[in-house]
Amino acid sequence: MQKSWMLVGLTLVLAACGARNTAPVAAVPSGTMTAQSVLSWQALRQGDSGRDVVTLQYLLRHAGQTLSVDGAFGSGTDTAVRNFQRANGLTVDGIVGGNTWEKLIVTVRQGDSNNAVRAVQDQLRSGYGYGGVTVDGVFGSGTNTAVRDFQSKRGLSVDGVVGLNTWHALVTGSSTGGTGTTSSLASQILNNGRITLGTSSSTSGGNPRQNIVDTANGLAARRGCASDANCGLTVYLKRSMLQGMLALANAGNSFYVTSIAGGVHSTYSDHYAGLAFDIGIWNGVSLSSPNSAHTAARNACIAAGSDPSQTFNAYNDPTGGHKNHVHCAWN
Repeated sequence: MQKSWMLVGLTLVLAACGARNTAPVAAVPSGTMTAQSVLSWQALRQGDSGRDVVTLQYLLRHAGQTLSVDGAFGSGTDTAVRNFQRANGLTVDGIVGGNTWEKLIVTVRQGDSNNAVRAVQDQLRSGYGYGGVTVDGVFGSGTNTAVRDFQSKRGLSVDGVVGLNTWHALVTGSSTGGTGTTSSLASQILNNGRITLGTSSSTSGGNPRQNIVDTANGLAARRGCASDANCGLTVYLKRSMLQGMLALANAGNSFYVTSIAGGVHSTYSDHYAGLAFDIGIWNGVSLSSPNSAHTAARNACIAAGSDPSQTFNAYNDPTGGHKNHVHCAWN
């Protein structure tokens, strides 16, 4: 089960005992001790996809690993992660938890030029809307300005230096203050009368309301199960998707959400990456069968920033899998 990694104080624990609710990890030589991460990180593993996987891939490249940067945690990324873990004395399990994240992270600042800078720029541009930032690996004045603005809005030290705390805020969307964090966005969704979140106890993984409640509390959302490999894993819901949900409501629409991270979807579904939600009722009209509301809901999602190529309804999905709902996914 995918979980964030935590540390109480500076206690040292056996690496093999460090992961809570995860798959069995490789044996640790007798006497080997490792300190766990002080911060709570999103754990990634094979099958995950999205913006944070892009960050991981850039950081692996910076560390000397050879792999594609495509946002999909496939076999190539898994091999690179295991090679990195082995070379750095970490548990070799292919799971990018707190210890692996913090070993990968390098401090970058104005004047640097490398793949770690590309990771920062990609997060700022695609994850947080800093459209003026170019992903070129050169930490220039534009990147410096964006970093300082990001730090200011999240209650971090405004120094333009991307160290551990700024990296953590970029990857998890968390903060020590400011507005517009994933937590505050989730709280706004809970209090928005135009958004109704499903509460079905039969939903595999977490139901939509629980997903949002967990996010409002700064926790990861439970995922559903496409196969045994995905059962019970968790994911941090992405800022872009939460903003999109609010944008739909703020445009005057009311809708019922049937699935976010829970439910049974394809193995690499955007639901399991925290980037998508499904709509079952749109402005009072049920989407249980094809009708004009399918088109209206899809168009509204696209207008709110969803990816047109990954936003499906009864009329544009060749697989026929969206006859009774509209699927809206963000990058």
